[in-house]
Amino acid sequence: MTADNHPTRRSRFLAEKRVIFICFLIALGQFQYGYDSAAIAGFQSMPGFLEVYGYVDPTNPIGLNISTDVQQWIQSLMNLGGFVSAVVMYASHTRLSRRVGLWLGCFLGFLSISLMLGVTNLGGLYAGRLLLGMSNGFLVPYCVTYMTESAPSLLRGPIVGMSTFQTSLGALFGILVDNYCEPYGGAVSWQIPLGIMYVVPAFMAVLLVFLPDTPRFYVTRGEDDKAMRAIRRLRGIKDEAFLRAEVDDIKSAYLMEKELHAGVHLSDMFRGPDLRRTLLSYGANIGGTATGVSFMSGFSVYLFVQARVGSPFVWVMITLAIALTGNMLAFPAMRYFGRRELLIWSSVVSGAMMFGMAIGYTVSNGQSSQASKALVGLSIVYTWVYGVGQGPVLWALGTEIPSQRLRSQTVGTASGLNFIVGWLTSFTTPYFINPDRLGWGPKYCYIWGGSNLILALWTYLYVPETKGRSLEQLDELFEKRVSARKFSSFVVERQLVDDFTGSRRRNDRIK
Repeated sequence: MTADNHPTRRSRFLAEKRVIFICFLIALGQFQYGYDSAAIAGFQSMPGFLEVYGYVDPTNPIGLNISTDVQQWIQSLMNLGGFVSAVVMYASHTRLSRRVGLWLGCFLGFLSISLMLGVTNLGGLYAGRLLLGMSNGFLVPYCVTYMTESAPSLLRGPIVGMSTFQTSLGALFGILVDNYCEPYGGAVSWQIPLGIMYVVPAFMAVLLVFLPDTPRFYVTRGEDDKAMRAIRRLRGIKDEAFLRAEVDDIKSAYLMEKELHAGVHLSDMFRGPDLRRTLLSYGANIGGTATGVSFMSGFSVYLFVQARVGSPFVWVMITLAIALTGNMLAFPAMRYFGRRELLIWSSVVSGAMMFGMAIGYTVSNGQSSQASKALVGLSIVYTWVYGVGQGPVLWALGTEIPSQRLRSQTVGTASGLNFIVGWLTSFTTPYFINPDRLGWGPKYCYIWGGSNLILALWTYLYVPETKGRSLEQLDELFEKRVSARKFSSFVVERQLVDDFTGSRRRNDRIK
């Protein structure tokens, strides 16, 4: 690629500012997920919440505690709700439009929040958490799908990358609101952060009234004219010839994909070269849980309280703010470093941070201010490293590695497996960290330090380098059974077509 292509990139970015802004608003569904995860993590250490759903515990640093049973259900029911939504999405397949899926997520969000605010017993809390998990189970994937199918190919990566940023931003706001509401005490201290969750589904429900469905969805329904109108509204393009060419490209890709999937069965994922690709995709999805990020995001405030860290909400807020810089560096990091080396080294560093937190707490027995400061500092480094390397790389690998003809089946079943593993993790974690059971507190990080090192070893032995390879080239490499460590140097027969060249050829055809 020559230097004269850079103005093209900048001009395309400016020309597509309308769809970029729309996708930023749609990505608020990811913001909602991040906000909820952080806010609920904070509730577990808020006296106002524990006065209703917890019990008096003089040995606890704040004089109150939450039982292991309640703690495990309010966390794990979110994953269970997400799994239910994944099953509904798989069963409905193409019949459920992107807008209807997002509206359904907004409706379930309203219902769940109202239930948790209006009913102050464990049954209402559990039902609300299950429904909120279902809400996020629709909002998160349909947000990504809407952005993916609306954005131009040249900007698809950066636009979809806003999802990770919005999730982290939502988590930061969740802890921020908890921090400023906690001093009020009583039920209002947690009901205000919960009530604020109405804002995103209300805004999105109204926004979707004025937006079309995605062009690709209309093409799958045979409604090409609606697809053209959707592109015109989403991207502000008025050139009829260009609109027709865009729809023709989408239709061609859809028909090719439909042909690839003809006669495909789930059992094909476990045959020949596809077995290796399926196992790698499953490993990448489970690897996201193995990093320990779900543990840190769901129990960070509670962990800091047990470790007697002063101002736990403030420190978690600082951690999330610094983590945002890691999210912003993820895109250039994945451009300049290989997926494989980035994942190996980030996993090693994350493992070291986890072991450091566990060892520091073990040595001090939670009674040293220096150990508390070390716990906070190591957790900040861990969260930042995850945002730069592990999170984005594992997300990319999980979608890049499956074969084209089996991608939807592989990604779908891998997501379902990830929900199950996530549920198992959130269900068992309270047994380890809660003082009324094992009471390990930060010593639980020994397990996550080990899982990070296992992830690094698995990557070194089995994960191939996919950076710079087209999906067709990956097909060739897996068909030839090239070993993981030779992927980057192997000379393939299929040549990579430059995206800018493809864009210029299409524009020439329109003219």
